[in-house]
This record gives sequence, structure tokens and C-alpha cells, in this order.
Amino acid sequence: MRYLIKSGEAFLKDRILKNGVFLINNGIIEEVKVENIFEDIETIDLSNYKLLPGLIDTHIHGASGYDTMDANYDSLNEISKYLGSIGVTGFLATTVTAPWDKITSAVKNVDQTMKLGVEGAELLGAYIEGPFITEKYKGAHPSEYIRRIDIDDTKELINKFPSCIKTVIVAPEKEGALELIKYLKSKNINPSIGHTNATYKEVIAAVDAGANIAVHVFNGMRGLHHREPGTVGAVLSDDRICCELIADMIHVHPAVTKIVLKAKGPENISLITDCMMAGGLEDGEYMLGELKVFVKDGVARIENGSLAGSTLKLINAIKNMNEHVGVSMLDAVNMASLVPARIAGVDHVQGSIEAGKKANFTVVDNDFNVVMTIVNGKCIYSKYLV
Repeated sequence: MRYLIKSGEAFLKDRILKNGVFLINNGIIEEVKVENIFEDIETIDLSNYKLLPGLIDTHIHGASGYDTMDANYDSLNEISKYLGSIGVTGFLATTVTAPWDKITSAVKNVDQTMKLGVEGAELLGAYIEGPFITEKYKGAHPSEYIRRIDIDDTKELINKFPSCIKTVIVAPEKEGALELIKYLKSKNINPSIGHTNATYKEVIAAVDAGANIAVHVFNGMRGLHHREPGTVGAVLSDDRICCELIADMIHVHPAVTKIVLKAKGPENISLITDCMMAGGLEDGEYMLGELKVFVKDGVARIENGSLAGSTLKLINAIKNMNEHVGVSMLDAVNMASLVPARIAGVDHVQGSIEAGKKANFTVVDNDFNVVMTIVNGKCIYSKYLV
């Protein structure tokens, strides 16, 4: 299918293009123009709206009452449809610490669902959070299923689903961590540092071995001290690390978020939601993997008070970064599109609006409310428009 999109403003990766015209052909952006030189082609007129690159959530557990750990097609499809309705065009389905056979089943389901396809946001792969974490900073992960690192089990899982797994969390202080990190890197899988009590030296050793992501920075990790910089000090000071950030202004205070921004720059911050099954639903009791979660005023916590993911929408993370931290909208949008596309290993085909990439768009009004979501050139959600 060949058609045009006209937009009032289009957020390219390095500038905002006014009155842009985009030729879409079979789900791909074929041309980007500043005036309409095309004739007799069907046109979608979005001149009263802003055209963003499709948003990508690389760390999300669930939504709408469904969880990645359900390990069935319907759950991932419903999560996908919910995400499409809030402007997300791609996501990594994220597991939690659980019995190894349940994690394996969840990953298998992600692999199968990727092949079947979903109705909303595109499923880009699996993100394994746990069980190779530490007790002290476990957060909302059950102690009884935290495991020692078993490189053989991990290799077996990866060999079964070689194109599915995109990121695996490893606590660098655990025995066998560096071997696992090197193996993951050799398979083009992101070794991610999180739920860890690692010292500065242990983190740097992990980064030297190939670790490249800090899981929801400041949360689930050893804090900063001026004599022992700890995990936080290492990830903020090493330019090789990209920091995940839950920008709900609850997980990380706006003032501390500004520190992260100054230390890392927008090119090394990936906005995530860490959303759990309560996303899009009312306050109440829910589950996150094996644990009961209580959601009050949209904030998710387990019984001991620890935060248990969030109910955040990625578009609201963008707004928060602009309103509370002073980040430009262009930079904030890139943190939720281009940077996560790089993490998911798909930045060569999506994550920005440019010729040759997928026609994945998030359409918003002047207040950045989502009005349309387009995936592979197909409208999967429309609030006001036909």
C-alpha cells in the first residue's frame, strides 16, 4: 500500500520538521519531503498533529491484567493492544524472578508469539529480569527463586530461542557473572546490570566484559558514596553504560533525574515504564510474577513497601522529562524511541523517522496526548481520526 502522511510537526532524530510530507510504501518510509510534490496519492492529513517516531518500551512486564509470566499468546497480544492504544509501537516482554521452568515457558511463548504476530505494538523480544540477582537489592523479586549463575542452563535457553532474547540482567558480584556477561555479549544479547550490590570495581569489571545497560537506574542497586562510588557511581561515570530510567518522578526524584541527565546525556538514557499488569487499570490488588502487588494512587508496591514496577505510560514519561526535568521534547522523544531501538537492536529499521525505516509513528496532539498509532504503515489505534 502506497500513501502519504502530512504532518504539522514531525520529530526527526536531530530536528523538528514543520509541514512534512512522508511517502509510505508497503510499511516503509520511502521519502521525506517538506512539500507535497506527489499527485493522486491517498493522503492522511495529520497537519493539526505532531508525528513522533514510534515509541519503544524495552522493559515492561504487563498491562491490562496480563503478565509476560502468564506464558500464553492471549496475554502478550492483549499487552500489545494496550500498548498500541497509548502510542507504543514496539516492546520487550519482561520476565521476573521465578522458577526456571516458568521463565523458560515465558521465553518460549515470547518466541512463538513473535512468529505469530500480535495485533498492537510489535513484540521485539524477551527481556530476562532475574533470577541472577542479589538478595539485598531484590526489590519485588521473591528470595526463594534467586539463583546462582548457571551458565549451562542459560546457554541451553539461549540456544533454544537464539533470536528472541535481547537482554539479560546479571548482578556483577555473583560468582560466574563475568563469564556469563562475556557469553551474552558474544550472542549479541545485552548484559544488563541490576538488582545488585556490586562495588564500583565489580561494575567496571562487568562493563569491561561487555555489560552495557543499567537497569532502572538508582532502583535495585548499591547507591553512591564519595569513597565507594558503588553501582550508581560506576554507571553514571562510565560512558559505555546506557541507563534505563523510570521517569514517573516516583522511582527517581526530579532533582536526581537531572543529575542522571547531566552525567549521561540524553543519548545514554532509555525511558522505560517497568509497567506491571495493573497498567491501564484501577487501583487494587494484582500479581507481579509470584508476588502480590498493591496499587494505590497508581503506585505499585509489594507488602513490605518496596516499589513493584509501575503503571506508567511511556508518553507520560516523555511529558515528565519535559515538565519536571526541563528536557527538550525532541530529546525526551528520542529517549523513548531512538535510544531503546538501539538497545533492542532494531535502530537500523526503526526508532527514528527517516527514509528506509519502518513506518512506525506515534501521533499526538499539542498536549502530547496520543491520538493515533501506526505500526508498519498500518493504523492500529485511532482516537479521533479515521
